[in-house]
Amino acid sequence: MSAGVVFMNDRRGVRRSIGAESRGLAGQYLWLALLIVLCGSVLLVLAVQTAFSAPPNADQAKTAAALERAFRQEIAPFLQKHCAECHGPDLQEADIAFHKYANAAAAQADVKTWERVLQMLRAGAMPPEDVRQPSEAERRKIAGLIEKTIYNFDCDNLADPGRVTIRRLNRAEYNNTVRDLLGVTIRPADDFPSDDVGGGFDNIGDVLTLPPLLMEKYLTAAERIAEETIVTDPAVFIKSQYRDRTQLQPAGQAKYDGDARRWTLWPGAEVGCDFDFPRDGEYRLLAELRPPRGTSDLLLVAPLTVELLLDGKAIKEFDVEADPNGGKKYEFPHRMQRGTHRLSIRLIPVETPAFLEVSSAAVNVGAIEVAGPLDFRQADYPLTHQRLVAARPHDQLNVAQAARRNVAPLLLRAFRRPATEAELARMTALVENSIKAGDTFEEGMQVALIATLVSPHFLFRAEWDDRPGVHDLSDYELASRLSYFLWSSMPDDELFALAAAGKLRQPATLEHQVRRMLADPKSESLVQNFVTQWLNLRLLDGAAPDPKAFPAFDNELKSAMRRETELFAAAIIREDRSILDFVSGRFTFVNERLARHYGLEGSGLDGIEFRRVDFKDEKRAGVLTQASILTLTSNPGRTSPVKRGKWILENLLGSAPPDPPPDVPDLEATQKSQPNLPLRKQLEIHRQSAVCASCHRTMDELGFGLENFDAVGRWREQDGPFRVDASGKLPGGAKFNGPLELARVLDKRRAEFARCLAEKMLTFALGRELSPPDRCAVDTIVEEVENREYRFSAVVTAIDKNDPFRNRRDEPAATTGTQP
Repeated sequence: MSAGVVFMNDRRGVRRSIGAESRGLAGQYLWLALLIVLCGSVLLVLAVQTAFSAPPNADQAKTAAALERAFRQEIAPFLQKHCAECHGPDLQEADIAFHKYANAAAAQADVKTWERVLQMLRAGAMPPEDVRQPSEAERRKIAGLIEKTIYNFDCDNLADPGRVTIRRLNRAEYNNTVRDLLGVTIRPADDFPSDDVGGGFDNIGDVLTLPPLLMEKYLTAAERIAEETIVTDPAVFIKSQYRDRTQLQPAGQAKYDGDARRWTLWPGAEVGCDFDFPRDGEYRLLAELRPPRGTSDLLLVAPLTVELLLDGKAIKEFDVEADPNGGKKYEFPHRMQRGTHRLSIRLIPVETPAFLEVSSAAVNVGAIEVAGPLDFRQADYPLTHQRLVAARPHDQLNVAQAARRNVAPLLLRAFRRPATEAELARMTALVENSIKAGDTFEEGMQVALIATLVSPHFLFRAEWDDRPGVHDLSDYELASRLSYFLWSSMPDDELFALAAAGKLRQPATLEHQVRRMLADPKSESLVQNFVTQWLNLRLLDGAAPDPKAFPAFDNELKSAMRRETELFAAAIIREDRSILDFVSGRFTFVNERLARHYGLEGSGLDGIEFRRVDFKDEKRAGVLTQASILTLTSNPGRTSPVKRGKWILENLLGSAPPDPPPDVPDLEATQKSQPNLPLRKQLEIHRQSAVCASCHRTMDELGFGLENFDAVGRWREQDGPFRVDASGKLPGGAKFNGPLELARVLDKRRAEFARCLAEKMLTFALGRELSPPDRCAVDTIVEEVENREYRFSAVVTAIDKNDPFRNRRDEPAATTGTQP
């Protein structure tokens, strides 16, 4: 049997496989083979693709000549003045010898070495502190010239927006898309294998592979979703209202037996209560009754007759029969009007033979129940079902027409674009053939939904175009990029409408949509999927401070730490605050547990709810001083200025230090030899080696500014017997003492922070790691952010308006193949 869709039909309780050959559906279930071919094509494209750029022209030749002049007249003299002593003919530390690079072309031929030089220069690690230092202006100027030289591109004539590898939905995107597509709250992707990470994020196309296990998970998830969303047996949704015990109110001679949990009625007595009927319709009315124990023989002489009362009026009269099981349910259909109505059971008085005592004429009432409405209407189905099965076949609408009406809007939203006629025909045929095989129309729609959810057009964010070279994204593709950037989910109705009208690319429209989407609660996904990865917040889950040193640390506190940072970031996003608040914002969010940890006092800080507080002291500002970041950048038993400084360089300044050489001595060796020295002095001894000093002179100093916080983020003045020294001095002369002064120093380097954030966010938005030409886009993003007071929306809008986000490069059709 050829590839088929396998699914569970709960109503029939059988698992069946519908195959293309056995059901005459040749070509309908080839999506699995197609997916394999598609993934293979992607790998082929990646193996053979070459960068597309505009052919050389006179302007580019002028640029090359200008770079050569800059190398000879500015870069080379700078290196001779500040670097030749350690990296010249006589000495080549770290195997770098600048005298070997006679011109710009030589530097361009060794990009890897010059990227290291650029990294060290920007981090302030070189030149070493014991030699004459360049000014900050000189350092920035030379770094910029080196960058332009080694990458050798002209932003004004750049023609390559980059090419994004076709990428599947990651786990968060899958869950969110299913939620927004179908309106369900289940999270099937939580059971999927973990997504790989590339470039710091888990939405990078090059690492989002498709292992066989994941394909099995997709099938299982699709079956489960279809069962959850489309109702095949509406009887399971009949609502029941059950009243028993003291929920029933008596009238007349009635008594409640708490042991038996039943009411006893004597002739003329009744018991009942009110029921709600949501609409006019058919209902089932039930009463659980029995004769008192030991009186079954008497029924032959004097039957017990009761009546069912509706709002005090009898609607049914019947005899109560003896039941060996101790009770029997009597049920009656009845058409009810919408509203609240009282149902009661009354024992009808009858004349009894003289030899019977009156007390023998009694009946026990266990419960009264209402079920319904039983006449199912479209409005009675769950909203998920109503959206997917909006049309059903009838005299004027055949199966194919009804199926097409349902499938067309589903495919538009699931594929994030209008479906082709061939796609609509295939899905419609699935429903028709399912019904021919004996299924109901609803079961046929389940098959169509399963096929949709395992289609590569749902699982992958494919951007197909027959035009080779550089071109604009379609409006639907742009809508998809925008929604998965900000919401990690599919476009909503407003984005789809703008895409259909061809208006989304208009600058004013795009900016309005950015603001709308950032203010939407779904922007929480930007916090959970961008911010938590950018700030390494997910590493907090694995943090395990020493319980002996920090006995108060527990999972509740850890969760509060993480939530503080998430709420802080969400406030910056939704209130469109300055991105500089990440560095120096003087507010945060705490609950009672975290407030106690911070030593905050004040009214309104009780309980588990988080509340916004403004800092009045000189202790905390921005994410740097939040317990989440301080804990994940510490060792289990002590703080780590090195880790904290490295975190600042990587995540706030975009100047990640290089990996340490393999022969660098451990700090623990210094600590063992000098156990009575404070940590600061131990680090100073550790970095006496020139190899260590080049990086640690910046990292350690930054980390020292946070030494007033222990390994779990509590404020301290003492570190054991030693008074905390939180002062530092950075290359270039900037000085600080304590976390607030450190935050002010970092705030002055706002251009570096803006660039770092722009690079991180552009990577996340594109779903690919940045390439050298993307530096041009980053430059324009940073410039626009600076011009717009560093507002968060300015970063997003600038990204959305740039060529890498709005355009793409495709290979010729002969290389990439055609759209499946």
